[in-house]
Amino acid sequence: MTKDTAVKGSDNDTTDSDTTDSTVDATIGDRGVFADRLEELFRSVPDPKGRRFTGSAIARRSTELGFKLGESYLSQLRSGKARTPSFRTVEGIAAAFGVDVRYFLEDAGKQRTQTEIDMMRLQADRSIHDVAYKLAGLPESSIHVVNELIKVLRVQQGLPSEPETHTAEQ
Repeated sequence: MTKDTAVKGSDNDTTDSDTTDSTVDATIGDRGVFADRLEELFRSVPDPKGRRFTGSAIARRSTELGFKLGESYLSQLRSGKARTPSFRTVEGIAAAFGVDVRYFLEDAGKQRTQTEIDMMRLQADRSIHDVAYKLAGLPESSIHVVNELIKVLRVQQGLPSEPETHTAEQ
């Protein structure tokens, strides 16, 4: 799939300016898979303060990351009224949420658990890779000290000392 590829639902009439003819069918149910996956991110990926992201925050973050995205178009994607975002738009939304773009592009039938979403966020975050790399080879006791320090830092930032443990929602 290239940057010119769009994610396609059953309606072809509502697209953004970057959409081309190359599309991938992503429709299941009334709203479509893309809208369902997008809504899943809004429900399950917390903002830096641990709250749910708003549409305007995601549109702003996407734009700040170099992927122009309007709040009204994001709302249309979220509701399923717009079903054919360009790959560039999908990249921007994924970047804004901090998940891998493959979240939107893989097999339409695959259900994602919260753990998978969390793992995609971790894979997309280079600073987490750097920290994990620096921990490699340290004794368990040193890793325990680092974990305790992280808990203190989280509390100082107004977050719970441990991230929520997620289970599959139904």
